[in-house]
Amino acid sequence: MNTKRLPFFLSPIRVNLADLLLDPNNPRFSELGEELNPIPEGRFADEKVQANTFEKMKHQSFDVAELRDTIKALGFLPMDRIVVRRWKGKSTDANERYVVIEGNRRVSALKWLVSLHDIGKETFDDEQIANFTKLECLLLNDEAAPESATLILPGLRHVSGVKEWGAYQKAKAVYALRRNGLSPQETAQSLGLSTRSANSSYRCFLALEQMKGDEEFGEFAEPRMYSFFEEILKRPVLKNWFGWSDEKEHFTSEGRIREFYSWITPQGDDGGNVKLNEAIGVRELATIVEDENALNILRAPEGTLTKALARYEIDHPEDWLPKVGAAMAALKSLTPDAIRGMGESAVEELSSLVDRVKQVLQDKKLLTGKS
Repeated sequence: MNTKRLPFFLSPIRVNLADLLLDPNNPRFSELGEELNPIPEGRFADEKVQANTFEKMKHQSFDVAELRDTIKALGFLPMDRIVVRRWKGKSTDANERYVVIEGNRRVSALKWLVSLHDIGKETFDDEQIANFTKLECLLLNDEAAPESATLILPGLRHVSGVKEWGAYQKAKAVYALRRNGLSPQETAQSLGLSTRSANSSYRCFLALEQMKGDEEFGEFAEPRMYSFFEEILKRPVLKNWFGWSDEKEHFTSEGRIREFYSWITPQGDDGGNVKLNEAIGVRELATIVEDENALNILRAPEGTLTKALARYEIDHPEDWLPKVGAAMAALKSLTPDAIRGMGESAVEELSSLVDRVKQVLQDKKLLTGKS
């Protein structure tokens, strides 16, 4: 698709809020741990389907309540227009319905405010209600525009913009555009990503799709596991060990990758004993995959990553010191801008490191009687 032609498929349109349908197949819903099972177009306008979609959009992870309160205080400022397409279902009345392509959070916030007014929990004057319900939108001519337009429009805003999609949603958009015929470079440009980042997302999505296709473990594959494969593919030792092939677009070491599936899924009748509960464990896995003794500890029925790493440290007692030196060098290289921009997860990692160092020094003092 020539993305320069995209503006020619959009035209201004004034739409009533009541005639806007939230998208029940919104990619955001995978953030809630849901597999995206597309709801048929003809059922989009069903009252219960829309009610369920509205409730999902009110989830705290989407920050719709915060947006609602902002609109309540300032009014609805259409600085970026909501993008819609015509609903292809059959309406039960004379009103034409439109499906929201880009702007589901804003439409949800507006519908929330109007519903609060209707039940008396909020009171707005006629001018405010008009501001909330008479909306200037952009209508996509989806019959003339390429199918990829419905991915590019929200992607430009949410892959690298305002309220970012999660990694899985970004990857799903990259995958869909690539499968739609766009080149890696065109896909990246369409979503405001670097080609390298888009290609990485594409590989990780394919890796998760490979697990979904496994007869034994496919039922356990879910969007949150995307990060497990992201950790594998950015570590050469793991990428090679599991046999990732860019040409074949999947892991070629079938025995090893299926063993990995068993480590990240519940085992046993009670659904417990997950050897790798979090993606961060995959980073530590890179330490032991080439050490047969440590790996056998992990493979044992009662084996854990902690036990495997302990065995590795016994067999390689001096390997830890260079890592400490590398960590020190990394910390020294942090610029003031990098420190100011440090996220919560990074702060937690550093705090955990501080606690671990204190514990090691305390253990040494107790064991040797020396500080």
